[in-house]
Amino acid sequence: MALDVSGYPAENTYMISTLSADFPDGVGQALQDVQETSAGMTIQDLVSDISKKLRKLLAVRSQGDPFDLDEGSDIQMEDGTEDEEEDEDEYPSSDDEWRVSSGGPAAATTINLSPRDAAQVNRRIRADLLAVKRAGFKIGILSGMKADSVSSLLSISVKVARLGLSDEAVQAWDLEPHQYIVLLMRYSNGYREFDTIVKEAAKSGGISFRIGVSNKYKPTLLEALAAFTDIKKGEGEGDDKSPSDPARETEKPAAGFSSLFISSSLNEFINQQFISLLKIRNSFGINWSGAKLWFNEKQSRIDNNSAELPSSYYEEETATDSNLAEILSKDHLTDSQMQQVSFPLIAAQFSLLYLVRCTQYCLVCHDKIEEEFEALKPYVCSKPLCLYQYMSLGFGPSVEHEILTQPYVVDLLVSFCYASALNRRLREYPTGMSLAVPPVTNYVTSNHVPMYAQPALASSTPAEAQKDLLVVRFDTNRHEIVFENENRCPVRTGDWVVITSFGRPAEHFRVEDISFFPTVKLSEIPVTQLGLTSQNGTFPHPGPTKAAVILATPATTPPPPSLVQANLAIYNENFDDMDDKLKAETIVLLLQTLPSIKDMKTYMLQQARYSEPNLRAWKERISPAALGLLRWIIASNRSCIVQVDKCPGQEDHEVAAAKVRLDQRIANIGPGWVQFRFAQGAPDKEQRFLNALKQEQGNFDAAHPTLFAWHGSPLPNWHSIIRSGLDFKETLHGRAYGHGVYHAMDQATSVGYAQQNPNMWQGSELKVQSAMSLNEIVNCPTKYQSSQPYLVVQHVDWIQCRYLLVQVSGAVDQYGSRTATAADAMVQQDPRYMAKSTLGKAIGVPLCAITTSRSFRPDAAETSGTPLSKKRKQSRSFDLSAEAASDSDELVDLQFLLSDDEDNQGKGKGASENDFVMLNSGPKVLAKPQTDFIPGSLDQSNLPMLDPPAYATLMATKTLNRSLKEVLEVQKKTPLHELGWYIDPNLVSNVYQWIVELHSFESTLPLAQDMKAAGVTSVVLEIRFGKEYPHSPPFVRVIRPRFLPFMAGGGGHVTAGGAMCMELLTNSGWSAVSTIESVLLQVRMAIMNLEPKPARLESRVKVQSDYHVGEAIEAYKRACAQHGWQVPPDFGDFAAPGPSRY
Repeated sequence: MALDVSGYPAENTYMISTLSADFPDGVGQALQDVQETSAGMTIQDLVSDISKKLRKLLAVRSQGDPFDLDEGSDIQMEDGTEDEEEDEDEYPSSDDEWRVSSGGPAAATTINLSPRDAAQVNRRIRADLLAVKRAGFKIGILSGMKADSVSSLLSISVKVARLGLSDEAVQAWDLEPHQYIVLLMRYSNGYREFDTIVKEAAKSGGISFRIGVSNKYKPTLLEALAAFTDIKKGEGEGDDKSPSDPARETEKPAAGFSSLFISSSLNEFINQQFISLLKIRNSFGINWSGAKLWFNEKQSRIDNNSAELPSSYYEEETATDSNLAEILSKDHLTDSQMQQVSFPLIAAQFSLLYLVRCTQYCLVCHDKIEEEFEALKPYVCSKPLCLYQYMSLGFGPSVEHEILTQPYVVDLLVSFCYASALNRRLREYPTGMSLAVPPVTNYVTSNHVPMYAQPALASSTPAEAQKDLLVVRFDTNRHEIVFENENRCPVRTGDWVVITSFGRPAEHFRVEDISFFPTVKLSEIPVTQLGLTSQNGTFPHPGPTKAAVILATPATTPPPPSLVQANLAIYNENFDDMDDKLKAETIVLLLQTLPSIKDMKTYMLQQARYSEPNLRAWKERISPAALGLLRWIIASNRSCIVQVDKCPGQEDHEVAAAKVRLDQRIANIGPGWVQFRFAQGAPDKEQRFLNALKQEQGNFDAAHPTLFAWHGSPLPNWHSIIRSGLDFKETLHGRAYGHGVYHAMDQATSVGYAQQNPNMWQGSELKVQSAMSLNEIVNCPTKYQSSQPYLVVQHVDWIQCRYLLVQVSGAVDQYGSRTATAADAMVQQDPRYMAKSTLGKAIGVPLCAITTSRSFRPDAAETSGTPLSKKRKQSRSFDLSAEAASDSDELVDLQFLLSDDEDNQGKGKGASENDFVMLNSGPKVLAKPQTDFIPGSLDQSNLPMLDPPAYATLMATKTLNRSLKEVLEVQKKTPLHELGWYIDPNLVSNVYQWIVELHSFESTLPLAQDMKAAGVTSVVLEIRFGKEYPHSPPFVRVIRPRFLPFMAGGGGHVTAGGAMCMELLTNSGWSAVSTIESVLLQVRMAIMNLEPKPARLESRVKVQSDYHVGEAIEAYKRACAQHGWQVPPDFGDFAAPGPSRY
């Protein structure tokens, strides 16, 4: 519990307690320790600290006295001591096997079941997965999924094209129709069937989920494990930094499995609430919405099964169900044909149903958003706490990614917000983010209210703001301030302040040093707050016309002081506490301090040479408040806007690199207009538009089912339009022709309604003056509210936005100047309703803009084959043979589903009638090896094999015996090419030294190509364990081949001496609960990492030299010193081999 929210986080402290009355020993003291040091912590840091404390406590307790945090569950910890006597014989207890004595109890890697019970469980697993398969999903067995498997990984997937999403939604969500949405399920305590899951505590079943997108129907085992593992990026060796190849600055490796735009939110929701919601549904027979309502009100406590529920819990979701794709319209829990319930099928249906409907729900609390407008992109509800968590937890889009990939779209969004705030036309504000902003000392928005809006308010300087100003002396040369009347320093390092003095524009600084108070050092370069920019680009105040964006190098000799009297305002006002008028003023002020989008992109491209692009690192140029506002502007955009035109200042090579589809521009548009593809509404809005076309099919000309018309609106309205959609809630121009959305056939008419914007955001490259949209409308003018002189359409589902056109300042003829030719595929417009441009010519709309209505046009019937409506509703019969023929990679998984091995064992029978048979498969051909690695081929003659160390301890030996047993079991069950590492048991002379080979790297990696040229099939690692293991990390180094050093252009987190440069392998990043399997995974991924530079071999010669252990140890120490990582206390044991030491 936060005790001082108003002072969060700097002045806040916490009270930490637990609701459990019978918590284990040690937990209370651990929480008390965290509470005593919680002052000034953020929520994220506090939760992380508590997690680390409890994990450490669990790790220590599990060595001798393990406990179960959920005593209501019958699931035991893996390190449990129950039946310890039976387990003693499962692991080596003498030198005969591993040549080290003192084996001990360990967690079992398999579940001991009788043959009969195992056969029954295996049949149930196959039955559950067959149900998933018959429902239309693809199944991928990644590991385990047997009765005796403790840990299993399963993938369930479906093609994006089968989800019934509109083309606009697919584009807005950054998907491709050929890709697969993949749900990963991990069982960590054996397989659990539905009946067992609903009886246990919701979080006791050991089942976790991840959802993402993949180019194949199932990811590799390595990719799946990585999805459940936190991998740290950007760890290189110390100061050995050099710029990467500029050609690779924005190049990213193609990932087989990656996160969706909504993965963070959806993963959290599924893992935290799905099983609880399922238990509620099973108990009361209600739908998912009713279960969520119960969960919110009762917090999932099912205390009275017989209680009568209100009717609201049983409301059917009929509004959108009719538009769902067939694969998602069925509910397995209400299927009258089912004989037993398949938990994996329910999980898949729930996850994908929520994904498709994500725009209807808050991304944080996951409650239904009660708004009339259904967005194309998901967002949060109106609760301020949800907006704060949305921004702080990283559920929203990446500002950096959007600026790097769509800079002109971001420019457009900021320009819209600036114009809207300047004219006080914002409908919603970033309330809930607790932005620390400066006090408003001057009103500017009331001076720029256009003629259509409310009467202007008198301009004034708010008297109440004067009390927040401090009088200081400002050194304009050294950028220092001197407080003359303050007993204590009113600012802290990292704060932002505004300095105003006579004859100078307002300047914003970051506080750099307060140690010499009353003199305070500010940042070297001021951020000059630029005033209003007029159409001719001039500014109404003297001073620089552009804020500096490049840090200057401090002079060797400090400049002479130049003190002037100034007023100082601190960024210490809470934006949430302001009224709407002050909020609008503050938004204008913050946007005036932002660098241009072009400058931000340039900064990040330079930053990408050395680290992950992050605008927060530009701390002396962008204030946290301005960056928070920028992120809100981007994240709150719920429309899809895609650049299809060349923009002012954009070079031809930039257009090509951004893959701008110039062929998608509207033809015959006059100069000065820049075009964007534009789509709004929920993912199923396109389906509703299609339904409207079908309903009115008898009322329009079959040759022209739709028409195109212009909608112009003043620039200050567009910030709300792209978030709330076209509506007619407000009357700004009068409604002489009735209620509805007004359209014009002539662009010149809409130009008058769009109006010229007198002021624009000074950081804009576009310099937007006005905006309008081109909409596609169902061609039934007789049913409109009015059809002369304007088209007034009262049915919002009859309107689909297709293009957004913005008029820019200083544009030349190249912008928007496409001319239609006979070869262009353009829409045939209705001659009675011909949309024209300002040139007086009929516009040419590309056919790509009418994917929905095109199927109704006669000219498309010959080329489209099957109407789109029929394609969406086509039923799909389940045929295993056809499925296998269409995707050969699925053969192994289908054989798993259709095998009955446990029924045929020892019975002398041939193949069962359910065995999978490929028709017309021809003679059997041996499969091509999927890796060039050959186990056991390693040359052992010069490996540094060591004797058992004298410092071996009982605890370390037991843990290592157990770990080696586990990884060998994983290695036995997993295909070599998927696992990527190999341990030869014959090379384990003692459990304190392992020789591991990494192999089967992706062939496109530069490292793999170097290895192939050198005739090398594996990277040989040595892992040494100390006496403090598992509380101290192992030492991991490369033996051979030698890698290209970082200073020479190499990468892969391998130091110049061969040691791995990873925080995970130091005391700073190591956790006692880390497994060797996860260590091998992360080491392999670090070597494969292309950032900041890819790993390369030092030489491609056939004979490779080895690293020596001495150089590896020294390189490891250097890396730790340069990064500030802690060297393990027992690391000295690895320094020199001998009878008692390495």
